[in-house]
Amino acid sequence: MEVIVDGAPIAVGAGQQRIVLECLALRANSVVTSDFLIDAVWAGSPPAKPGPQLQVYVANLRRMLEPDRPKGVPSRRLASQSGGYVLAVTEEELDLLLFRQQVAAGELAVQAGDLIGGATCLRQAVELFRGPAFPDLFDLEVFRPELDALEEARLDIYQNLVDVELAMGRHVALVGELQSLIARQPYRERLWASLVLALYRSDRQADALAACRDARKVFMEELGIDPGSRLRELERSVLRQDPSLAAPALDGHRPIRKRMENLPAELTPLVGRETELQKLCSLYVTEGCRLVTVTGPGGTGKTRLALASAARIGARMTDGVCWINLAPLTENHQVPAAIAAGLGLENWGGSDPLRIVGRFLRSRRLLLVLDNFEHLEEAWPVVLDLLTAAPELWVLATSRRPLGLRAEYEYELAPLTIPPLDPPLPPNLLQEVPAVKLFLARGRAVRPQLTLDDNNASIITRLCRRLDGLPLAIELAAAQLRRRTENVLLEDLEVSLAALPAAFRDLPDRQRTLTATIGWSYQLLGESERRLFDQLGVFAADPTVAAVGTICGLAPDTAAADDLLTGLVRHSLLRRYTDEAGGTRLSMLQAIREFARDRLTLLGDAVVARRHAEFYLGLAETVSPQLWTKNQVDAFKQLHADAPDLRGALLWATGPNGSTSLALRLVGHLWHYWELTEDVAEPCAISLGLVAATPDASPALRAPALSGTATLCWIRGRNDEATNLHHLALHAFQAAGNAQGVAWTTMCLALQALEQNDNPTAQRLATEALSSPHASPRARVAALIVLGLSAFYAGDHTRALELSRASVDLARPLGDRAILGIVLTNLADSTEKTGDYEAAEKMLHEALGTAVELGAQGNIVGFLESLASVYVHQHRLEQAIRVLAAADAYRYDRGHPLSAPEHRRVDSIITKARAEAGPITFGLAWAKGQTLTLTQAVHEVLDGEGQSRGQGIPSVSESPKGNVVSAAPWS
Repeated sequence: MEVIVDGAPIAVGAGQQRIVLECLALRANSVVTSDFLIDAVWAGSPPAKPGPQLQVYVANLRRMLEPDRPKGVPSRRLASQSGGYVLAVTEEELDLLLFRQQVAAGELAVQAGDLIGGATCLRQAVELFRGPAFPDLFDLEVFRPELDALEEARLDIYQNLVDVELAMGRHVALVGELQSLIARQPYRERLWASLVLALYRSDRQADALAACRDARKVFMEELGIDPGSRLRELERSVLRQDPSLAAPALDGHRPIRKRMENLPAELTPLVGRETELQKLCSLYVTEGCRLVTVTGPGGTGKTRLALASAARIGARMTDGVCWINLAPLTENHQVPAAIAAGLGLENWGGSDPLRIVGRFLRSRRLLLVLDNFEHLEEAWPVVLDLLTAAPELWVLATSRRPLGLRAEYEYELAPLTIPPLDPPLPPNLLQEVPAVKLFLARGRAVRPQLTLDDNNASIITRLCRRLDGLPLAIELAAAQLRRRTENVLLEDLEVSLAALPAAFRDLPDRQRTLTATIGWSYQLLGESERRLFDQLGVFAADPTVAAVGTICGLAPDTAAADDLLTGLVRHSLLRRYTDEAGGTRLSMLQAIREFARDRLTLLGDAVVARRHAEFYLGLAETVSPQLWTKNQVDAFKQLHADAPDLRGALLWATGPNGSTSLALRLVGHLWHYWELTEDVAEPCAISLGLVAATPDASPALRAPALSGTATLCWIRGRNDEATNLHHLALHAFQAAGNAQGVAWTTMCLALQALEQNDNPTAQRLATEALSSPHASPRARVAALIVLGLSAFYAGDHTRALELSRASVDLARPLGDRAILGIVLTNLADSTEKTGDYEAAEKMLHEALGTAVELGAQGNIVGFLESLASVYVHQHRLEQAIRVLAAADAYRYDRGHPLSAPEHRRVDSIITKARAEAGPITFGLAWAKGQTLTLTQAVHEVLDGEGQSRGQGIPSVSESPKGNVVSAAPWS
């Protein structure tokens, strides 16, 4: 049972409430007495006072069915009548009434000689049933006669529909439907007779006789009776090929024309495309379309979706569906002849085949499917002529580019939906994601024991994402599970998608590998489009249009440049979209990008690679300084969107044909972005190699790179290397005459001393940095942080609280969310020591809010560890343990150890939590927390406090007004 109110399905509620609604619906527009409802709901065993409970059910139903009814206004939908209730509905509002209306209309149409209209009404009537009617009443004896009668009526109408469609010559299409129906209703002789007739008229005399024998066996063995005289006589007529069994003539003169049914058989089930199938089929009905072109990159499953859609749409077309495969054709002029041959019009005696086809289709209601149109683009006049000549013709085309006609509706088929990485989905939800569903279905074809569980869920998620949800790629990858494990397959694909060899012999050559599929589209490009496509291989992510124009040498804001990009978009090799900042970006599937990259490698175009690195250096120099300001959210998003290309620029610059000066400048500007992401393992390794290889670079160029590399080492827990690099950076800043850089590096050395338990040195250097007239505001805040932590670790909590408050006051005007989160956490730690746990928790929620607002994970793990300490003091032990476990798992996965003082502090929190919770509770909560990602842990904390993203969290934009102060450590 389904209830839809204002266009949306709603839940009906408890079983007894459903019984009340179904009773009223079964007897709609009639009074159903309260006594009858009570007897139905409680089956003769009502409670002591059933009346009030029945009134509650009715009141709930009224609120559900009339959500906008003003209070105090009597219900019109579910009205009270003397002794009972009435559900007031029209024929269009209740399927039971609509069924009866459609049956009556169908019967009238058939009586009037309108077989097409009658069949349409009768089919709509029987298709209203999607399962047993009124399922909650099925086991109630009082309703058995009515429900049995309704089921009998449905089967009778179904049989009437079969008779009408047999009279219309639809016997071929009916065979499968009748076989399925008989499998469910084997004792209905009338259905057997219809099947025999449909088979005979389909030129399947042997199968018709076999059906007669099957029917006799069912009736004799299972019912102990002979088939009726009708079936026996029909068998004799089949044996003698009685002319009376032929399809009846239309109007007594000419035979009913044969429906077209030449769809290829579906070799595999359609998986993960249920939504797309429904949408595509609805375009012809709800949107009034006559020409729909399914477009998309090679391998998205356009042909497969078109085949399923044609089967569904064709069942409603009077003259069926005709499938034309255009892939073997090489010339545009071959298209009319191919269509004529598909329609069975091969002997046109030298006449124009297009004209013959047009005349044939003029009076027919038929779906024409034109598969693989992309290489015959100039044959579009054929489609236009046919649509003009045949008003009842519908056309469904598949192509990697649209036909470009006014009547065309382009349905762009995207790859299958892929699962998210963070938060990860549990296996029961993951298996319902379309890309995963297809991967599992195809994988089980070669490895039947393949299952999805906690052990391989992450690997399969990453596999589907690596394959971009592209159905062909998923099928080719799943076929490799015969010889490879999921882990090995992922490792191979991380190197290149070209690791997917041909797996299916029955695919066309152009679809046997991803390379062949993309190569087919590549061959259709013009020379200028190919050159641009090759150059796009230099990009690792989704570049802006401006980046493409600059790097690929396109004249800015010209029609020619736009035409080239539009051409690649029309060939489904490129996709335009608008990013969060309102800019236009260009996206490629991974397989297409790899193809372009391989083409660029073959060309050896070093100029494009250099221009790419220079462009993204300019981006880093422009955007990275904004990470220290109130504009850091937008800056972080922009750098994050271009992070793969920034990485690519760094890899080129540090490569054999690169530029070390360009690489040093990149590191000097990007280290803080990497710090905010905490994804620093690769940048740290590259930067260490770079600074070691450039001892003779100019101090001004080398100093920021040394300082940034030192910070990356510190995050990785490599404090000795960090200290050494900071000393080198100090000398370089001094040699360059950069006093701000000197003050910043002095503060960094103070922090290193603190983490190595050298408090006197830490305090001396932090005080020196704080008192420097050249120290930037960020350096002064950081120096206060070091002094505050020094006091905190030494047990001087009063001094630590004072310094923490001072650092918050100095940090707020900067608008830097990252530094604000740090100082708020330090203040919360000191406030916790005073026993004001509520205030400490509020500060930590604000710190988490700043991190969520920024969108960066840097420092969040420390915020959570401090929050866990507050939870322990508040005796919220299970939540504290889960948070601690999630933080521990994150640090282990990322390779980010705690500093020595922080290690002691967090260990003490864990020890206290374990002691208070006990080993069992602790172990269970710890295991659960270890499965949480950092994002999940943050949302669990904030959602648990009734806070959504940003809600109830003070915004940085609310900080005190005044002059904008730069928080950058040096200029």
